[in-house]
Amino acid sequence: MSKVSKLVTSSDGCEIFAEGVGNLEGPTIVLVHGLGSSTVVFNNLFKDDQLLSKVYLVRYDMRSHGRSGRPLDRDDYSSPKFAADFMAVVEGFNRQKPYLLGWSLGGTVATDVCTHCPAGYVSGIIYVSALPYIGAIMMDLGKECLKNLHPRLLTQDVADALKARIDFVDSTINDCNASNWDDRLLWVGAFSHLNANDVLNAMSRQQDPEPLFAAGRQGLRLLHLYGDADQQLDNAVTEAQVSKHFVNRKVVVIKGGGHALFYEFQGQVVEEVLAFVTK
Repeated sequence: MSKVSKLVTSSDGCEIFAEGVGNLEGPTIVLVHGLGSSTVVFNNLFKDDQLLSKVYLVRYDMRSHGRSGRPLDRDDYSSPKFAADFMAVVEGFNRQKPYLLGWSLGGTVATDVCTHCPAGYVSGIIYVSALPYIGAIMMDLGKECLKNLHPRLLTQDVADALKARIDFVDSTINDCNASNWDDRLLWVGAFSHLNANDVLNAMSRQQDPEPLFAAGRQGLRLLHLYGDADQQLDNAVTEAQVSKHFVNRKVVVIKGGGHALFYEFQGQVVEEVLAFVTK
């Protein structure tokens, strides 16, 4: 069960860093991280024996993040290219019909996939404290904490930009203490690799949610996981707007759960995810 790391090439030549580990005979789950993070946020899941015994996990750095390429042109951050990155990763590991697990901004990739990939390309969607698409929903979904951080993440003031990245990470982990201090520093380090232009490119592409909604009405499975103590997002907004289109859905609200739900409530999240993908 050794980890495989590789660079795959997307349709426009952008290199995407990806890793895979787990049971090659099991279903595949592709993990997509949030804004400013990278594959490292999923280190705990990549070491979860219960999960790895049943499924094959793949994680990758979105373009402009981590060890993936970071083109400078805004046109290089279009919805079709995010979908192409996802397909390049799936095909680079020779997997078929994966589940897409999107955390936070990573949830938007499900809309790219439903819009630009062949019908039935994924077996299901797993939202974890997720933004489902980039658009008007962001005004209602983001809490004051996130709205206040947004301009600071784009500032040219170097000192405040770094402090904003630290504040952003701290708002994802509700119980930050000595036991997870190393992880906090790792997450802050990942975000520190992004400049203001990278942040803007990552969250400004045009998306149409209708293909996502249509896939839900046609039976695409959805598991929606979130906590009731999320400092960044009012996840009930996503539930109200998106879940109503998915006829085959399950919503799980974890009491006390914050934004990094898969991290602080790993056992419960793994249990729900395994039940979903092995059903």
